Amino acid sequence: MKKFLVPFTFFFVISCAPEPSEDPNIELVRDEYEAYFNDFVARDFDAIASHFQVPAMNRGTSPAVVLSTQDEVSAFFESLPIQDGYSYSLMDRIDIYRLAESVYYVDLDFTRYSTSDQILFEGRSLYFFGNETDAWKMFAAAPVQRDD
Repeated sequence: MKKFLVPFTFFFVISCAPEPSEDPNIELVRDEYEAYFNDFVARDFDAIASHFQVPAMNRGTSPAVVLSTQDEVSAFFESLPIQDGYSYSLMDRIDIYRLAESVYYVDLDFTRYSTSDQILFEGRSLYFFGNETDAWKMFAAAPVQRDD
């Protein structure tokens, strides 16, 4: 009987132990990024701008741009060239990492699709978030090579 109880008790105690706590900021950054992503797909430029702290840098264009106001962020995304026939994007992979106490980055693989669900573009970008205003906001974005 003891042979049965000892492993059973050990399993029970382990299964009832609390999960190691995750960094709650990762979920906050994820929520903010997902809201930005949804606004990007909807092409709601003022809403996109609301996810940025300024000044913000975008390296998705050449040369890179620094946007000093929310209006500049909104205008930048409105003028940003996107693939002809673009309809929507999907996140293929999202990872979030802490760089410092108040700096995190999102590493995202994404795919853009046409209205006929054809792949227009597969990409990867890094999005950097800070918490200077007690809310997680993006302050920089840069495309990087996708690992596929």
